[in-house]
Amino acid sequence: MYRFLNFIYRFYPLAIAMLLAAGATWLEYATRSPESSTDAVVTQTPDFIAETVRVTGFAKDGKLSFTLVSPRLTHLPAIDLTHVEQPQLQFIAQGRQMWINANHGKVGPKGERIDFTGNVEAEREGAPSDPPMHLSSEQLTVWPQEQRAASDVPVRLTQGEVRANANGFEADNVFGAMKLSGKVRMYLPSRHQRKS
Repeated sequence: MYRFLNFIYRFYPLAIAMLLAAGATWLEYATRSPESSTDAVVTQTPDFIAETVRVTGFAKDGKLSFTLVSPRLTHLPAIDLTHVEQPQLQFIAQGRQMWINANHGKVGPKGERIDFTGNVEAEREGAPSDPPMHLSSEQLTVWPQEQRAASDVPVRLTQGEVRANANGFEADNVFGAMKLSGKVRMYLPSRHQRKS
């Protein structure tokens, strides 16, 4: 009996320390979980929702940069992100009109970046010696003020009789200078076809 009491006496502080550590761990978990879920709710809570919206963005020199039309717009203030449904973007790149349509869009702070997803269709108007250029993809990111565009999913480009398919692409001066990436397949008509 004496040995048993001595054993308990010697390890009593260790047992108390282990219980305190376990309690502290549980307390931290119990207090942190609600905060995490609250943060998630705050992130997903919009501060305004608008319908039948027309948004205009301006370049640093004050000139009109782009016009974005959407039947529904939702802004999330916690991450400063705007969701747009069925967005239609119009802007001028290298003196030519450009149109982009998609199922969904996300507009970053100050409209500097727009991510289009779902049935993305983009078209740049042609010139006297240049037919219009058309792009189809499931995802496209556009920086209107910088006149850049990029996609890391398959894209299909057509311009007149020229067609190209690639796993991704980057473009400066939006569709002026392009870099196709991944597996690229191109169809170029023969000179005879182009003359006829």
